[in-house]
This record gives sequence, C-alpha cells and structure tokens, in this order.
Amino acid sequence: MYSDAHFHLSERMKKILETNPLSGIISCTTPKECIEAKAFLSKHSSYTISCGIHPWKCDTITWKEMLPFLEKAQIIGEIGMDNVWCKKDLDIQKTIFEKQLQFAMQHKKPVVLHTKGMEKEILECIRLYPNTYHVHWYSCMEYIEEYRDLDCYFSIGPFPSVDKSVQKVCQLVPCDRLLIESDGIDAISWALHRNIQDDEYLSSLYTIAKQIGDIKKKTAEEILEITYHNLQRFLTQKTL
Repeated sequence: MYSDAHFHLSERMKKILETNPLSGIISCTTPKECIEAKAFLSKHSSYTISCGIHPWKCDTITWKEMLPFLEKAQIIGEIGMDNVWCKKDLDIQKTIFEKQLQFAMQHKKPVVLHTKGMEKEILECIRLYPNTYHVHWYSCMEYIEEYRDLDCYFSIGPFPSVDKSVQKVCQLVPCDRLLIESDGIDAISWALHRNIQDDEYLSSLYTIAKQIGDIKKKTAEEILEITYHNLQRFLTQKTL
C-alpha cells in the first residue's frame, strides 16, 4: 500500500504516476498548477489536490488569483514561512500565511505546512487557528514535541537516514501521525545528490518506509500500510 502525502506534479511525475498508481496529495502553488492538477485528476481519481500560496511566491501570486482555487480545494497548502530557501519579505510572508490559516479554519479545510527556518513562528501562528495540520518534511531539531502535542501529522521525506532532525521526528512522533512523502521525483534526486530514474520512484518510497521502520522497530511493509491508512484518515478527518 504505497502513498505519497506530498508531491508536485511535474511532467515526470505525471508519467510516473500513470504507471505507478497510489494514493497521494498533489501540491499546487499557482493557478496554472491547480488547473493542470485538476486535468490530471479527471483521469486519475486516487489523488487529492492541496492548494495554497507558497511562501516563495507570496509576492507574485495574489489572493484574488488564488481564491477560486482555495475555495474548491479540499486541503490548503503548502503554506507557511521560510527564511532559509528564499529571501522574501517576512512581513509579506506572515500576512499571506495568516490570511490562509484563517480561511482554512473558517472553511474547515486541513492545512499542509512549510516551516523551513520559521518553525517557532509558525507554531505560534497555528496555535491561534485550531485545525488539522500536516507538517511537510520537518527538518528542525526543536519544537517537534510542541507540534506533536497539537496532534499534527508529519510527512517524512527522502531520506531519514541522512538527516538527524528527520530521525528525531520519527522517534518522537507516534506511528499514527506519520506520513511518507517524496516532494516529487526531483526532490528525491536532490536529497540523494544523484539523478534518480523514473523507475526508482516506488523503491525510493519503500526505502523511506524501511528507514522509518528501522527507527520504529517495524518492517517496511508495516510502515507502508500504517502511513497509507494515516493519509486516508488525514484526507477524511473533520477539522476542529
């Protein structure tokens, strides 16, 4: 039972998923991506769209542009703040982030979080907007317990064995709140510092499961089944 809780729909991913169907969440950060994902879903209904203004695009994608897609999306995200991978004005990032948090809470839509370098600030924000949260590829040694205590889901990206902070997430977060994600085939290549071929996609998800299992004292097959059912629960869970 394979699942991918967070990925972006590149042309490579479309081809991969056509031959390797599974359950997953397609992350869309622009109106164009939302339209392309909707077209893909018309033929591949096992996937779900998440939609949100990414912190990297907080000053290029407007609320007015994205609102029609936010209204139709089942999940809001990935949204958040980032002071590591981008240099966008943090005040602008926070304003659009909080606006989306409020929208998600009001419309009872779960949220996928991007937290890079802003883990403390985002934790403070989401405490003001009770909801169901999925923390995407968390890679910070701090605040894991605080997010965990808010009953957040955590998706584990490629690969736990190369990142001590991700290992700590696996150790501290209960199995029923863990998910597996690729972030897309290109992100797997980035994490491993080598070019990943399309036919390595499923084996990469299996490797993530095995590395989580090594920490949790479970088999890769058990972790694949647990994370699959966790994703189904997240997709159907009613927000607060």
